[in-house]
Amino acid sequence: MNKVLRCTMLSTLFVTGLLASVLAAPYKPPTAVSTPAVDQAVLAGYSGAVHGADVRFTINEDGSVGGDIEIVASSGSSAVDAALVETISTWRFNPATDSNGNPVASSKTEYIDF
Repeated sequence: MNKVLRCTMLSTLFVTGLLASVLAAPYKPPTAVSTPAVDQAVLAGYSGAVHGADVRFTINEDGSVGGDIEIVASSGSSAVDAALVETISTWRFNPATDSNGNPVASSKTEYIDF
């Protein structure tokens, strides 16, 4: 009987803990506020020669993009990749928030299609 009671108590604690975590305010991911496109004059010289690029970057607590922008998969042109890094550095976001609603830094990987 002790074993059954212990199992029931543990199950109740587990379900209660799970329910509490579900009801807590969830993490909210960042949302874009301003994401200007890469300068079309830069892309014009590479028409057809470049393809999209995967870019990873950090969104700071204030919504700005951190200086650690990384090209994960190149567009095929170092000039376009450089222009992409420069452009992404100007993007702004509403920052991610933790379960208490406080802004937190987050990272994002984005595929940019030209």
